[in-house]
Amino acid sequence: MDNARKYGVACVILCLLLLLEVSFPLPGETQGESEDAVFLDADKVVFEEETGLAVAEGNVRVRRDVLRVFAHRVEMDSTEQVMSATSEPGKKVTLIQGDRVLTGDSLRYNMLSREGILTGAVGSSPAGDGRVFLRGKQMEVAPVDVARSKGWISSKGSKGVEEDELIGKLSDVSLTTCNERSPHYRLVSKSVVFVPGKRIIAKNPKVYIGEHLLFSYPFDYVVPLDPKERRALLSSFFPLILSDSDKGQGVGIGGPYVWDTGKALLNVAWWSDTGWEGKATVEQRLNDYWTVWATVEHSYEKESAEKLYRPSWGILHAANGWNASLRWTQREAISIQKKVGETYRGVLWREPEFSLLGPWGRAPLLNAYGRIGVSWGEYEDVQPTVSMNVRRLGAEVQLYSEEQLESYKTFVKSEYKRFWYDDPDSLEQEIFDSVFGIRYAWGTVDLATAYVRRWVSGETPMLWDYYRDREDLYQQVVFPAGKNLSFRIRGGYDLIDSKLAEMVYSVTLKGGECSRWELTYRNDRAEGDDWVGLSFFITAFPDTPVSFGRRELYDPFALPDGLAEVLRRDEEEQ
Repeated sequence: MDNARKYGVACVILCLLLLLEVSFPLPGETQGESEDAVFLDADKVVFEEETGLAVAEGNVRVRRDVLRVFAHRVEMDSTEQVMSATSEPGKKVTLIQGDRVLTGDSLRYNMLSREGILTGAVGSSPAGDGRVFLRGKQMEVAPVDVARSKGWISSKGSKGVEEDELIGKLSDVSLTTCNERSPHYRLVSKSVVFVPGKRIIAKNPKVYIGEHLLFSYPFDYVVPLDPKERRALLSSFFPLILSDSDKGQGVGIGGPYVWDTGKALLNVAWWSDTGWEGKATVEQRLNDYWTVWATVEHSYEKESAEKLYRPSWGILHAANGWNASLRWTQREAISIQKKVGETYRGVLWREPEFSLLGPWGRAPLLNAYGRIGVSWGEYEDVQPTVSMNVRRLGAEVQLYSEEQLESYKTFVKSEYKRFWYDDPDSLEQEIFDSVFGIRYAWGTVDLATAYVRRWVSGETPMLWDYYRDREDLYQQVVFPAGKNLSFRIRGGYDLIDSKLAEMVYSVTLKGGECSRWELTYRNDRAEGDDWVGLSFFITAFPDTPVSFGRRELYDPFALPDGLAEVLRRDEEEQ
C-alpha cells in the first residue's frame, strides 16, 4: 500500500509538472526546484489522464513555492490549472503563506493567475505584541498587481510589498486582537483589505464592546502589522466625559484619522469653568527612520490664567534603539510633577530643543541595564515678572536592575543628569534620582513599596527645570474583588515635610486576557490638583492605551521608557 501511494504521488507530481510546462532542468540551467512546481500529497490520490483531473482525499497537502494548502479533499484541474479544496464537517481548509494563516470552509484557487476565493474565511497575522484575528463571509486573494488593478489598494499603499505576496479582500468582517470565541471588543466592517506584513484597512468600521455597538468610525481605519508600529487597534474616536480641578467638568470627543504612513489626532472638549479647548496633531512617517509632526492646540494654562494657541512641530529619528528628537514649541503649557504633592505649571518656548537617547544595553558588571543621552536647547522660560532666555547643554545616564527571589522581586532605578547653562549666575546643575523598590504578595493581595530619593547640587536660572531634594515613600496595594475585577490603592508620603501628599485609587476590569478598563481617581492632598481618568488597554498593544481625561502620573513602580521591549526580548532568548 505504501509503495502504491508513493508511486501515485510521484505520478501526480510528474504529470502536474508536465502540464504546467515545467520540466527537469536542461544542461546549463540552474538545478533545483522550480518555483512553479505544484506538489500534492494525500492518503488517496487518483489522476485521470484523459481529463487532466487529479482528485486527492484524506490529509491533503498542496505546496507551491511559499504557499501551502491543507484540506480533506482537493480537485486539481491541470488543464485550467484550478484547484478546488473542501473540508470535512467540523474542520477547515487551511491556507498558509509565510507567517499568515487563513482558514475557511472551501477554497477555489487559480495556480496561473494566483487568484482565488476562500469562503468562511478566518485568519490571523502578527501585530504589536500579539496577533490580529479576522473573520469574514469570504475572502478574495490576488497578487499585488491584480489587487492594484481591481482598486483594492493604491500604488502608494502597495509600496514596500513584495510582488509575489497575496493581497486579501474580505467581506462582512469581524476584526480583533482577542483570540476568543466571543471577543470582548471588535471592529465590524463590510469590507477589509489585508496586506500581509504591512497593514489591514477596514472600511468605515463599527466598534463593538462585547455585543454592544459603541459607535461607527467615520473613516477607513488602518491596523498596522509592522512590528515597529505601536498604535493601538482601537485608538478611535470616542466621546469624552472629563473632570479636572482647574477646569471643572467637561465633555468632548477625540480620536485619530489614520493612513498608511501617518495619522492625524483630533481632540475637542468643552469645560464648565474655561469653555472650549481643542488640539490637533499630524504625524507623517517619511521612511522607516524619520517622522515629522506638527501640533496646534488652543488650551487654558492655570498659572497665567490664559487660553491661547500653542503650536509645536518637530522631527523624530529612530534606528537600532537610538532615538533623536528636534522640536520647537511656542507658549507650551507645561505641567511637571517634581515630587509627591508638588507640581510645576508654567509657559515655555523651545527654540529649538534637540535630544538623543541611546539604546538600552546590558551592563554585566553592574547586573543592570543602562543607556546614555545628551540634549541641547534654547529656551524662553516665562516667569511671573520676567522671561528668561537661556541656552542649556545636558547629559544623562540611566540604570535599571531587578532581581527575582522566591517570594519577592527587588528593583533599583537610577538616573544622573547634569546641565550646563550660559547664565553667569547659574552655570550648572546636577540631579541624581534613585528608586529602591520591592514587590511582594500576601495571599491574593499584591503589594509594592518604593523609597524615592533625589540629591540636587548647583542652580538653574529657569523655573521649569528647577529641582530640589526629595525623599518620598510610596506604598501600593492591589487586591482582587472577583474573577476580572481588582482594586488598587497607592499612597505617597513626603518624608521631608512629614505629610501624606497623594492618594491614587484605581478600579480595573479585565476583558478576559484581551483587554482591560481602568478608572483612576487622583487625590492631591497637598495642592488640590484632583482629576478622574478612564483608560482602555489592549493586551496586544500595552504601550498605547486609549485614555479619556487621564493625565501623566509619576509611577515609581513603572519600568523606564523603552526598557519593557528589551526585557521581553531577552526573556524570549533565554
